[in-house]
Amino acid sequence: MKSIFILAFVLSNLATLTDVTVLRQLFAVANVDEASNKKLVEITKSADLITDSVDYAYNAAGLMSMANHVFWPGTKLSYFNQGKVKLEKAVNFALKNVEIRFIRYSIQKNAPIILGYFDKMQEDKRFILKNIDGTNWTNEYKQEVKGFLND
Repeated sequence: MKSIFILAFVLSNLATLTDVTVLRQLFAVANVDEASNKKLVEITKSADLITDSVDYAYNAAGLMSMANHVFWPGTKLSYFNQGKVKLEKAVNFALKNVEIRFIRYSIQKNAPIILGYFDKMQEDKRFILKNIDGTNWTNEYKQEVKGFLND
């Protein structure tokens, strides 16, 4: 009986661990697929800045992308600004994290110019290109990111 309880505990905790590949896939389509966007926000909502800064940044990006899926301008702005505050916290907490800087770059590249959220794009792009080869990313993902940066 005790071993069944332990197995159930381990399995339930494994279910909460987030695979960054899944987050990347959800983020890649979050701005056009509301279901993926909601899933991204849901699975990262309990991410802690200190212990899960990448997940925290993906949650921020998910919140910002939710602006694409609501009608009212005030609600759009609320989602965007709530996520922006979280994303900037994540960047400032882990300034040398390439993944977090790429998340911010991606958001800034796709944000409407009227929001004025584009001031760190070139800085982030230079940082990412300089440090991408030092990541543990797959070569395929590195090429995908480089392609996105050079679009």
